[in-house]
Amino acid sequence: MNMESRVPDWKSPTPKEKQLQDVLLSRYSGRLHDVLSALVTDEEINLYHSYANVVSVRRLGYNDHGPVHARITTYTALKILGLLHQGGVPPSLVAEEVGTFEDAQMAVAIGCFLHDIGMSVTRDGHEWHTLLLADDIIKRYLDRFCPDDPALRIVLRAMIHEIIVGHMAHDRIHSVEAGTVLVADGTDMTRGRSRIPMNQQRDPMVGDMHRFSAHSIARVDVAAGESKPVRISIKMEDATGLFQIEEVLMTKVKASPIMNHIEISAEVHGEQPRWYLR
Repeated sequence: MNMESRVPDWKSPTPKEKQLQDVLLSRYSGRLHDVLSALVTDEEINLYHSYANVVSVRRLGYNDHGPVHARITTYTALKILGLLHQGGVPPSLVAEEVGTFEDAQMAVAIGCFLHDIGMSVTRDGHEWHTLLLADDIIKRYLDRFCPDDPALRIVLRAMIHEIIVGHMAHDRIHSVEAGTVLVADGTDMTRGRSRIPMNQQRDPMVGDMHRFSAHSIARVDVAAGESKPVRISIKMEDATGLFQIEEVLMTKVKASPIMNHIEISAEVHGEQPRWYLR
C-alpha cells in the first residue's frame, strides 16, 4: 500500500472542510482572498495536515490538529484581528509603520494555517518542527504574493515565524498578530474537535482530559465585546469544560499581548455566566 492511500485524500475535502473553506473565502477579497484560496488547495500543506492528524489523533489520542483545525483557527484569527482593528487596536505592522492591515492579515493567514504541521513529527516542541517544515512554504508564498517588495517579504517572514513559535505560549511573543493567533488557537475547543479521539476504544492515557473537556464544550462564539473590542463566549454541557478554558485557553490568553482587549465568559448549561475577563 502506498503512502497516498494511507493518508486521507486531501483532494476530496470532507463536508466540514468544504463548509469552512467556503465561509473563509466568502469573507475576503483581493490579495487576502487569493492567499487563502492558495492555502486551502495547496497539496503540500494539505498532506502535512492530513499526516499531522494521523500522528495527533491515531498515534497520540489528541484532538484534531489537521485541516479542519487549520481552517477554524485561521477564520477565528482573522476575525479577532478585524475586531481589534475596528476597536482601535491596530496590528503591530501598522502601528510600527512597516506594513498595511492587509499585510498583517496575510501574515496571520499564512502563519495560522501552517502553525500545526509540526504535529506530523511529534507533539513536544511541534512549533519548532513546524518552522523547519514550513519555512520553504512561507518563502514560496511571499515570493508569489509580494514579488516586488523584498523588504516586506523579510518583515512578513519574521512575523509568520513569531506567529508559529508563539502559538503554544512556551515562548514570549510581542506582536498583536502573533497574539491573535495564540488566542484563536485556544478557542478551537468544541466537541467536534474531540469527536474522533472520543470514539476510539483504547486504554486510559495521559492527555485524556483534553479530549473529555473539549467534548463537553458545545459552542464558542467570537464577537465584538461590550467594553472591549473582542468577546469570547463559551457554552458548556457540564463543568468538565472548565479544564479546557482554564488550562488551555486562559494559559494562551494570559501569554498574549492582546489579553487586555478581550472579554471572556463561560456558561455551564442552566447556570449564570462565569467571567474570566471583563
